[in-house]
Amino acid sequence: MGIGTTTPRGDLDINNPLTNTNGLVLPTNASAANMQNPQGDNLAPGTVMYDSSANCIRYYEKNIANDSIQKWSNCLLTDRENPPSIDYIAVDPSFTGNYSQNVAMTSANTFRVAVTNTSFATVALNFARTDLMLSGVEGVEASSVSPTTATLSPGQVQLLTYTLTGTPTNCGTLTGTWKKLNLQYATNVYVRQSVNYVCNQGSWNNSVAPEYKLNGLVPGVSYTGTYTIPYTGSSESGCELQLPAETITQNGLTLTYTGGPVSSTGTITYTLSGTYTGPAYVAAVTFTTSSGCQIYLGLCSSCKDILTKLPGTPDGVYKIDPDQGGTTYSTMNAQCDMTTDGGGWTMVLNYLHRTGTSPAISVRTYLPVIGSSTLGTNEAGNASIWGHGNRALQAALKPTEYRFYGLSSGHNRVMNFKTAHTGSINYFTTGTGSASGIQNSFTPLSGHTTNLPATANTFLTQFQGSDNLELLNPSFYNSSIGTSIRWYINTNIWEMDEQTSSNVRSTLHRVWVR
Repeated sequence: MGIGTTTPRGDLDINNPLTNTNGLVLPTNASAANMQNPQGDNLAPGTVMYDSSANCIRYYEKNIANDSIQKWSNCLLTDRENPPSIDYIAVDPSFTGNYSQNVAMTSANTFRVAVTNTSFATVALNFARTDLMLSGVEGVEASSVSPTTATLSPGQVQLLTYTLTGTPTNCGTLTGTWKKLNLQYATNVYVRQSVNYVCNQGSWNNSVAPEYKLNGLVPGVSYTGTYTIPYTGSSESGCELQLPAETITQNGLTLTYTGGPVSSTGTITYTLSGTYTGPAYVAAVTFTTSSGCQIYLGLCSSCKDILTKLPGTPDGVYKIDPDQGGTTYSTMNAQCDMTTDGGGWTMVLNYLHRTGTSPAISVRTYLPVIGSSTLGTNEAGNASIWGHGNRALQAALKPTEYRFYGLSSGHNRVMNFKTAHTGSINYFTTGTGSASGIQNSFTPLSGHTTNLPATANTFLTQFQGSDNLELLNPSFYNSSIGTSIRWYINTNIWEMDEQTSSNVRSTLHRVWVR
């Protein structure tokens, strides 16, 4: 039988045992890509051809899970005398990465399976992303496979990694079904409900022992405790909310969450255990959860933080970590005033200058502490007690108030006031703007008798192009002719509620933040 030709290449017998001597000749072509539908439409699934290049039969198939995915099959019945023999090996885990509703796949999301050559001859194999079918959850597909080809010697094993892309639009069981030749392997992963972790509300609940807030973690000491993070989930019906187990270890300390089914809204609790093995000068660890929450265990960030967490802490020098696990500042000593005006003050500037000397100022990335408070004492150049923290360090302490304290051998007035003036705080911590307005926005504290800041009428925006000197320069002063009054710290000028334009006074300048 032939269509469009009087010389067909073969015909098909009606199945009669006496006459069925003629076979069926399939359409023949050197490449399956050349096959066309004469009506111009797509090829129909089930179309069969003989591939003369590969010397095999192929058929056009569709993906059972997705009718829109169609392709030519691999060769059928090739090398019939010595057919290839392969087997699959399940890899644990087959699905890698985290799977949550409405959370896009990342490079960590893959499907893995291995194949091995169980024959006595070398086997060449081709792999395609369509070897893997995904079902049960919408929005996820296999975008590629690595490798795409493999030539396996007898007994050789090849790991296949299928990259997953997309975003799961529902929760439930995601099934991966992998097919190659006569092999089929299926496995599942559970796509969890989307969960919103409220990281900034996480808390140790004062549960950690022994105490660590004042002096930090100590090498060789074992710690226990619990950390709780609130979360909210969706209320999609028929979808179980399961959270994965997690173990995080840093410097010998481990946080563990057991995982499992939970309610749609609540908290999860990590358990702390282990012995701190980090360096003493760090005295802290930061854990990062799989959800991206940063969990800090270590020193307080300021004297105010210490007083909040440990009410009743007396005045003194304590260790703090201003950015708590950040990369900018290390553990440092801080002078804490826990008494004045309710306490919680961190000292950021300390200059005790002796008359007749012209010492250099010191801009630092750490904080000074108090040595002496007696006028006439020369503390110049002392690395622990002379100088002031730069504006970035002040900003790291997140101040909402500044307190100025000062004495001078030239008079008996005492400066002791606090201010929450927004413009001044912004100027001291960034160098932009000015302290204009501080004269009307301050609170005198015990013993305050100076003219400043009440009489201030001039406010600098920048002084001699300097940086980090906002607390030293006369940022707020009275410029009346003949009666100028300044707070000024300079190598050659030391003034506290006065104007001398020289070093003829012994002075004490201190600034605190809270």
